[in-house]
Amino acid sequence: MALFRRSKPSWEPEWQTFPGRVDEADAMLHADLAAVRQAPIEGLGVRLMVRFGFGEARPDGSPRGEAAHRLYVLEDKLAGQIAKRADGCYVGRVISGGECVFVGHLPAEPADLKLDADLAVSYVDDPEWEYVRRVFTPDPAAEQRTYNKPLITALVARGDRLEVPRQVEHSAHFATQPPASKAAAELGKLGFRVSASTGAEGDVTLTISKLIALTEIDQSSVAVLRVIREYGGDYDGWGAELVR
Repeated sequence: MALFRRSKPSWEPEWQTFPGRVDEADAMLHADLAAVRQAPIEGLGVRLMVRFGFGEARPDGSPRGEAAHRLYVLEDKLAGQIAKRADGCYVGRVISGGECVFVGHLPAEPADLKLDADLAVSYVDDPEWEYVRRVFTPDPAAEQRTYNKPLITALVARGDRLEVPRQVEHSAHFATQPPASKAAAELGKLGFRVSASTGAEGDVTLTISKLIALTEIDQSSVAVLRVIREYGGDYDGWGAELVR
């Protein structure tokens, strides 16, 4: 048990579910992003990891049936114990490869938690919250790849021949001209054709296109996304004609 009582968190929780990559594998993450932004939190230097193996998964990696129910029950129970019994902070969960890992941070001494016997529990000294900041900081590239999947699935369902090159058009928005011009120049170096239109208030919309096969859409869209974000713009997605 903790030997002192911490004050309650000074932030409003911001729970989000989003895709990511953990140990070179696709993962679905659920975390309090407000806590992630606060990290590291003084006095909570021990990372708690509780592993729950659920075996067979749905196409999105989440557990099926009773395993899904148990996952949420375990999460509620663990989050409550971390806060009340251990005086710590529950941060979130990682689902990947038929396993869920619940992650929290505790005071310097391990907590006396009451957990099911079949769960694997480990404590790691991590005063800088390195794991939390690395794993739970949203990855825009992973999110973009996830957004691409249903678009590609819809095209395939309509008979699209993904391997046939066609013009793929991306759109991005900037509040002012200078960063838009820099992004356009950078995208031009990557082989994209870029045109710009300026709004009444000086904002700029870029239309970015390139001839590619949709089998390459993940690499292409992530390349555009990274340049747009680097110069402070907002990426609005992509579109392409159906090719049968």
